[in-house]
Amino acid sequence: MFLRRGVPSMKLVIWQNEFSLQWNGTYHFALEAYPAIQAWELEKIAAFCHYERMNQREPQIICKDQAIVRTINQYLKHDNSRVPFIPSHRKVASTYDVSGKVVYDEWLSHTCTVETAIAIFKSGKLLSAVKAFNLPAEELVRDSRNAAGDPADYFNYVMLGWSNTSSGYRLAMERLLGHLPNDRELNEAFVPGVSFHFAYDEIVSLKEYLFDGYHPAKVKDELPLTHLKACIIPQEQASAFEGVIPETLKIRCFYLPYNKEGLIEWSEKVHRFLVRV
Repeated sequence: MFLRRGVPSMKLVIWQNEFSLQWNGTYHFALEAYPAIQAWELEKIAAFCHYERMNQREPQIICKDQAIVRTINQYLKHDNSRVPFIPSHRKVASTYDVSGKVVYDEWLSHTCTVETAIAIFKSGKLLSAVKAFNLPAEELVRDSRNAAGDPADYFNYVMLGWSNTSSGYRLAMERLLGHLPNDRELNEAFVPGVSFHFAYDEIVSLKEYLFDGYHPAKVKDELPLTHLKACIIPQEQASAFEGVIPETLKIRCFYLPYNKEGLIEWSEKVHRFLVRV
């Protein structure tokens, strides 16, 4: 793939691994059955490329196996997807869990610290980083918390993950600590955050929804809590939410006892509860 001079690029590297990762300008993309590339993976890559070009970045596709690169470029040549790039199936927006298994769900979630959750209830909406901090995206890019090197446009969106993964609670723990949690902090010293859950089918129907080929879903600027389906709060933190949760939302808030589970066990416990809601 040829790059236009002066145009910033985001590398998409097809790698043989058990997870995908976007870090410092490179999207490391894992195939479910390397070196075979499936139709849903091509659709996901196409969405990523379209999103990048929409934001004036030229995707650079790299793989040791040139047959894979040729297959991708051939697909892109005939793909005419349009914004918001709604996946033909949820699997297109899937992620990998800690065991390397492809996962997706009926639920999308946003997980945060107790302090942030209280602010969310008070405002009545989830806010993008630009809206929440009232700072321009260009400034947030330079913030030390942007360890992954996310581009400026990411800060204009509310990011949502799948509710059947542990990544949201891991990120909330990182925000609480101010550093990447170690094994102890993800197990015996783990502190669960608060998770807000939404129906995938409802989110993709929103005017502000977009699929960027990496995050399961994201929403521009803000996501009102009128769309909330369930909020899971550790029971031990119940007193912090007294007088905070609006009456109309109390029926959708659930207090789950925390019995010293680690990150994985707590995440699984929350999802088991969700499917019964």
